[in-house]
Amino acid sequence: MTVGDFRGVVKLKCDGHSPPLHWSPMRWLLTSWGSHGDLHPFLALGLGLRARGHEVTLVGHPDWGAETEAAGLRFVSTGEPSRENFIRNNPEVLSMKWGGLVSLHALVNKAIAPGFGHYMEALLAEIPNHDAMVAHHFTFPAPVAAELTGIPYATVSLAPGVVPSAYTLPGSNFGRAGQDFFSRQWNRFIWSAGQRIARSMVDPVVNRLRAKHGLGPAYDVVFEAHSRVLNLQLYSPHFVSRPPDWSAEKKVAGFCFYDPPDAKSLAPEIEDFLDRGEPPVLFTLGSTAVQNPGPFYQSAVEALQTLGLRGLLLIGPETNRLPNLPETILAASYAPYGPLMPRVRAVAHQCGIGTLSHTLRAGVPSLACPFAFDQPNNARRLEALGVAEVILPDLHTPHHIGPALHRLLAGDATARARHLGELIRTEDGPARACDILQETFKI
Repeated sequence: MTVGDFRGVVKLKCDGHSPPLHWSPMRWLLTSWGSHGDLHPFLALGLGLRARGHEVTLVGHPDWGAETEAAGLRFVSTGEPSRENFIRNNPEVLSMKWGGLVSLHALVNKAIAPGFGHYMEALLAEIPNHDAMVAHHFTFPAPVAAELTGIPYATVSLAPGVVPSAYTLPGSNFGRAGQDFFSRQWNRFIWSAGQRIARSMVDPVVNRLRAKHGLGPAYDVVFEAHSRVLNLQLYSPHFVSRPPDWSAEKKVAGFCFYDPPDAKSLAPEIEDFLDRGEPPVLFTLGSTAVQNPGPFYQSAVEALQTLGLRGLLLIGPETNRLPNLPETILAASYAPYGPLMPRVRAVAHQCGIGTLSHTLRAGVPSLACPFAFDQPNNARRLEALGVAEVILPDLHTPHHIGPALHRLLAGDATARARHLGELIRTEDGPARACDILQETFKI
């Protein structure tokens, strides 16, 4: 069935404030790359589109298949090998050496590029059956497939540190981006230096893929290869305001939260622990950094005991479990953030955008412990909002975690976080993103 086969116009009221939109149903192809923090916003977006009568397919790593289908979306696997032990086998991916460039090199060459052929095969097979594509900015084969087929497409940025601006700094940079004239000149220099090095690392890898399909070389594929039609930013404007020097196609929609249907309640063990005393401090490293946590959890236990605080550790693999924990500290492999975070006192986390967004929605302050990728920049943005204390990667020790946690809880970060959470909970990121997509690709 093609778009032309639909008869009539569908009318839908998008939310309680917007007037009805008129649109014809479309067939959307979504594709993402990364961790579950990169999958969940696409699931939320896909569900939003499906609720409006659109058809939705998601192309991604086979590890995502069960969760995507449980959400009710059609899934197409890229057929890549499992990445279950990737971080443990390649710890340099979490390295901050050379400003994160060691991490970028390892990520592209050892994780992303080996999947190019798998993604291209899946995308080229699906594109003829779809009307438009929405792709994560790190799904490098997507623009190649779009150029080959002519399908209109949007790119998605889940965190702010991947789109250049004189008012910001790149994701892997620990600096604080000033806004005055001289600071903007410095920001431009940092962006320029990072772009030059990233081009030398990543452009040749992607251009080999392009040459294989008869296309000429692309330039600055990490920071400038966004769709010229729509680059959708899926984070809250209350977290990051839109820089004034961005071009018009860059649009901020809001966080797109996905709460799995089977994750609306907590395990009895966790419920019992929460009911036994004061709200604990939650220590969690998302789904990536938890594969190689270093001293994070041991330092958490020592700091909590020194401060006399209760703690909940989400440890992921059982190899991270610590022996002989006191009754005031509980370790669990996993718990859904949605029902858990509103019941904790603070969250110590790696500042991946998925975990970070849940802390903001819950209205709790953060002990920001970035490891790599865009996490340093995300941490500094939390700090600038007054809702976080930041601990640098080499300082995840009880001597730093303890005092930082004490400062966090003693100051006004809790009140600030509570207010910010109230603002973010009024937003509907998926609805806004769907509005933007429908307006941009209306037929």
